[in-house]
Amino acid sequence: MRKLLIVIALVGLMVFGSFAQMGNMNFGAKAGLTLGRIGANEALFVDGDEKFRMSFAFGGMMIMPLNENMDLQGEFMYVMKGEKIEQGGEEGTYKIDVLELPVLLKYKLNETMAIYGGPTLDFIMKGEFETPEGTIDFKDELKSMGFGLSFGAQYKMDKILFDARYDLGLSDIADSDDTDAPEIKLNTIYVTVGYLF
Repeated sequence: MRKLLIVIALVGLMVFGSFAQMGNMNFGAKAGLTLGRIGANEALFVDGDEKFRMSFAFGGMMIMPLNENMDLQGEFMYVMKGEKIEQGGEEGTYKIDVLELPVLLKYKLNETMAIYGGPTLDFIMKGEFETPEGTIDFKDELKSMGFGLSFGAQYKMDKILFDARYDLGLSDIADSDDTDAPEIKLNTIYVTVGYLF
């Protein structure tokens, strides 16, 4: 799995590097906060109270201008997703970390504001359920990858980019043949700051 990710990353860098030779491509880094929830077709815990998991995201981005008003923005992000569960006065946390590859089409409303959207591909890196009593690793019960749809808005101030985004999980990442098993779809809110080199 890790070898596959390395190959994908290298191919991606070569492809975007080729585009960079052809046009005015910008590269940058970004990081910020995430609020994660699991979208399930039924409650993971019958009497549990689901809450957002607050965590972090960080990575790089590549922006290729298409015309005066539109850009193509690709990203390579490590994102900590999941959610918190409170049941019977005790709290547990689903920690599902992914390597996320969004490809976003961005429309510039003016010189500073833009809106965007596009597909995302998630490679599952970690799956754990953490409680005060200990941690359960359930990564083997998850598929190796999933996909979703991201949309959001961006404010640009010189070389600094402020983003607010929602990523809607479209695929069930639970690796189960049981038709009665709950679906696991990763939904995440992002608030990030980026810097263009």
